[in-house]
Amino acid sequence: MIYIYNDFGGTHTTALAAAYHLNKLDGTHEPTTNEIMNTHNFNKLVYKDRGKFYFHGKDEDGNKVYTMGRGRSKILVPGVFNLIDMLMEEEVLNEKIILSNTSPTVPFAMTCGGMLSRWLKIDFIGVPLLVIGAKQAYKDIFNLVQHTKQTAKSSTSQLIMLDNKDFK
Repeated sequence: MIYIYNDFGGTHTTALAAAYHLNKLDGTHEPTTNEIMNTHNFNKLVYKDRGKFYFHGKDEDGNKVYTMGRGRSKILVPGVFNLIDMLMEEEVLNEKIILSNTSPTVPFAMTCGGMLSRWLKIDFIGVPLLVIGAKQAYKDIFNLVQHTKQTAKSSTSQLIMLDNKDFK
């Protein structure tokens, strides 16, 4: 099975979701600033990295976990979905794949922090806001990951796209 967490930049909630999924972050307590900042790819990706898949590791069941930033595109994730579906129909790909949108978990502080840090390069203001946002959203991100894993295990579909709008 392959999990692909996606959001606007692919560097904040997706990175945290991958870390929760892989048990690199403990969802039973608020993460520390150090844990957040040391999460793989957290606040490290830039505009040119959008649309790329980043491998974060294999979970306890041997499933691969990836992240991807989609930018403002409304068609990238559906296009990826359709490409995967075609590859499955052609029997080129036979692994179960779950695309999970982490955007609904993004709090206002993280939106502002991401804009200040990634776009305007004002890290001394942006990074603290990102950390505040990550701490505010940790329960929602952790719950989204648990929902994604449960849906993947219980669904008979080979290809699943979760918009996760209930996590707002």
